[in-house]
Amino acid sequence: MSEMHAFLHQFDATWSHEWESVRAALDGVNDDEAAYQAPCYAGETTEDGWPPPGTIAWQVAHLTHCKRDYTAILRSAGTGAGATPDAPPWVPVAAFAELRAQLKGAHEEERLAMSAITDAQLDDIAGDEMPLRDFLAMIIRHDAWHAAQIAVARRLFRTR
Repeated sequence: MSEMHAFLHQFDATWSHEWESVRAALDGVNDDEAAYQAPCYAGETTEDGWPPPGTIAWQVAHLTHCKRDYTAILRSAGTGAGATPDAPPWVPVAAFAELRAQLKGAHEEERLAMSAITDAQLDDIAGDEMPLRDFLAMIIRHDAWHAAQIAVARRLFRTR
């Protein structure tokens, strides 16, 4: 198995594993659950156009935004472009179903950009920050981190 194949395998599992994945954490989330903000986040500042911090909606918006940013970085890796490209601007979304659809689309674009990378490129610098192999590992950890936060937010909602 090539190193890139292993990265793609982990990326796919972190997104869609039956029990431990972003998809599994989000399965069955409704609008009320997505909008629930646990008391421990009540004092956090809400960014303009973003869902309230700590909500599942915020987690999904954040993942979507980051996936778009990471996709731009993946597409520029190894091109000699130098600095990390600017993140696409966040566009507010009102309905959680639309937010979920945007996350799915951003994930598919990120997967496509990732699948174009070869083992020979893994030492290239992603943007101006780190070797591509480290960047890929960070992308996977980031999905896992937020899947876990979503799972905790769901427990907080159920036990409120």
